[in-house]
Amino acid sequence: MDASNLKRQAIYVVIGALGCILVWKAAPLLDIFRPAQQSAPAVAKVTPGPNAPPGSVLVNITMVGFDPEVIEAKVGQPLKLAFYRPNEANCAREVVFPDLGIQKELPPGETVVVDITPTKTGPLVFECGMKMLKGQLIVR
Repeated sequence: MDASNLKRQAIYVVIGALGCILVWKAAPLLDIFRPAQQSAPAVAKVTPGPNAPPGSVLVNITMVGFDPEVIEAKVGQPLKLAFYRPNEANCAREVVFPDLGIQKELPPGETVVVDITPTKTGPLVFECGMKMLKGQLIVR
C-alpha cells in the first residue's frame, strides 16, 4: 500500500467518524432511533392547574414573584385572592398580609383562597414568608 492510498483511507475513517458523531449528537433533536410509541397508555405526572373560584383574582406564584404583582381593590368590598404555586421552585411557602395579620400556607399544586375586605384606602402589601417576593393591593 502506498502513502497516497493510506492517506485517502485515513481521511475516509475521519469523515466516517465525524459523520457518526454528528448523527449521535443530532439524533435526540430529530427523534430518530427512538422506539415507536406503544398503544398502551403512558402514565404521566401531571400537576393540576389553578382552580380559582368564580369572581376571584388568580395570583400565580413564579420564580420572580406574584403575578399580577399589583391588584386593584375597592374599600369595603370583599375580595377573593386565589394564590396558585405550581411547584416548589420558589420561596413562597406561604403568603403573608402583615397589616391584616393573615398568613396562609401555599402547598405546591394547590390553589389557596384568601378572603379580604379592605377597610381603608391605600396600598396593602402581601409577601412570601421570607419577604423576598412582594405584591400589593391598591385600595381605592
